[in-house]
Amino acid sequence: MKPDDSWVNDWRYGLVPEKEREVSGHLLGVFQDFWRWAQLDQKSKTTRQRYGGALHALGGWAVEQIAEGKASEDVYQLLVEATSGGDGPLIHLDSEEWQRELDMVCRKLYQFLVSQS
Repeated sequence: MKPDDSWVNDWRYGLVPEKEREVSGHLLGVFQDFWRWAQLDQKSKTTRQRYGGALHALGGWAVEQIAEGKASEDVYQLLVEATSGGDGPLIHLDSEEWQRELDMVCRKLYQFLVSQS
């Protein structure tokens, strides 16, 4: 589940469609750069699926935060803040296992984000 253009449609929230499309495009670019940086195409199918699922969920969360005015429109800053505590945002309330996977991917994403600044 490599980040691709279909994710932009998946992340549609509906409050401010134009802003959501713009934010989704920025997120997709960051996630694609991260994918290359982490060399995920060279990893196992299971690893790619775990990372893809976590990034997809994180992107949906980020679009929602910005659409509802709960976060700055700066995608990079939102991702840094969401991942800087060693874990990711609480997204999978009903599954500790999925949340742990999201947290693991967020820690790796944070390493990427700070390496780019």
